[in-house]
Amino acid sequence: MTMFIKSQTKTRLSLFVKKIFRPISLRILLCNLLLCSVTHLTAQKNDGIDTALIPFWKTTTMYNESVLMISENGGLPAAKLLFKTDKILSVRNSALNTDYKEGVDWEYKHGQLLLPKGSKAAYLTDEQLYPDTSANTFPKKGGGLILFHEGSFFHSHQLAVTYTHAPDQWKGPVTVFQGGELPEVMDKLKRRISLKMLLFGDSIAAGYNASGETDSPPHLPSWGNLVAEGLRRYYKENIAFTNTSVAGKDSQWGLATVQERVIAHDPDLVIIAFGMNDGTGRMDPKLFKANIQGIISAVKQHNPKSEFILVVSMMPNPESNFLGTQELFEKVLAELTGPGVVLVDMDSVHTELLKYKSYQDMTGNNINHPNDFLIRWYAQEILASLIPY
Repeated sequence: MTMFIKSQTKTRLSLFVKKIFRPISLRILLCNLLLCSVTHLTAQKNDGIDTALIPFWKTTTMYNESVLMISENGGLPAAKLLFKTDKILSVRNSALNTDYKEGVDWEYKHGQLLLPKGSKAAYLTDEQLYPDTSANTFPKKGGGLILFHEGSFFHSHQLAVTYTHAPDQWKGPVTVFQGGELPEVMDKLKRRISLKMLLFGDSIAAGYNASGETDSPPHLPSWGNLVAEGLRRYYKENIAFTNTSVAGKDSQWGLATVQERVIAHDPDLVIIAFGMNDGTGRMDPKLFKANIQGIISAVKQHNPKSEFILVVSMMPNPESNFLGTQELFEKVLAELTGPGVVLVDMDSVHTELLKYKSYQDMTGNNINHPNDFLIRWYAQEILASLIPY
């Protein structure tokens, strides 16, 4: 993709390190340290892929954390940030092309970002989020309605905040390197043999509401594309990425279509990301497990060397009727892990984030899709399973 423009500075550093250090393990380690340094220095100038791939838990600068400013009961629009803030460096629109002025468009008081009267920044009111009309809504648990919009509606109403903070503030789950369980994949990555990676799932996996998919600035790709590009940049290797995900589908459909949507592509690495629609349909966890196991078995029967990453889905809006059995799927997916099969638990990550931020801060449609910020979490957690940070 043309948006994936590699930094010439990084390339020169990589070549320099390779010439000096022959042992591959030492070489990769030093390359990583140097390239991380370059990424940190250039991140403020490059708000695209470089910034998106910086793990949130390994830096003291939060880049472009999304917030949706909400005015409750006629009060000033407000939102909370994930970490305790040292200094706010910028507040911009989610397109990252408009800077708002401190004291004029925004203030930070008592741990909250606030929009004073006359601010030019976007916000929504509680009346807009819980409308009386049935247009663009879904039922709310306990009665009432919840605002729903596909496309870029929520993206265009969210802000992006960059700030500094103390280290090690993230206390939630972090995916550990699991390369030892994926020997075939790691062998190809380390030896720079072209890796065929395939993503198979629902609308979240398909990339719905990523700004790049809705043709909205800053055009961030789906998390599957981010994972592929992260592997390309770290391992300097060709990643042939295919995404056969389809919106609205569940694991039962996945099992029924595994031949044409997975096996026909003969992938080395399959990322399986169902669960949102299964949970909304109140699928029994035992059936969900059997479906995923069936997909794995069918692929391995065709190619015994294929390996798998199972992704536990993010949460739907807890105020909506879309919340069903999703929370029960992590346990049964964990039972499928072992040699050649690893787990990335986005349910636990999202649940931890929701302790500090509103659902509207991280959603693309206010019901069951991530926005650019949560898409970055998806990509970073999955990459952590493949890159020894």
